[in-house]
Amino acid sequence: MGIEKVRPTQWLRDNRAALPSLLALLAVAVFWFVGAIGGIGYLAGASSPMAMLTGLYVGLAAVAVSIIITILALTDLMRRYARPHTRR
Repeated sequence: MGIEKVRPTQWLRDNRAALPSLLALLAVAVFWFVGAIGGIGYLAGASSPMAMLTGLYVGLAAVAVSIIITILALTDLMRRYARPHTRR
């Protein structure tokens, strides 16, 4: 009766296939956290307008890639956990 507590190692063993998607989401979250803290400060210290423009383009590409990775990872996780599970 009630909710059973599952050990983290048991959960990882049961959901090993979802680990790459979870790690991708964690990496994107860290990327956005680091970018929010120090990314703009890096561009403010650019030595020339061309260096700042290059930094902005690299940042734009990184943001676009992070959004694509997030969508793919969330789609994978939703596909995995939306279908009913049958116990063996």
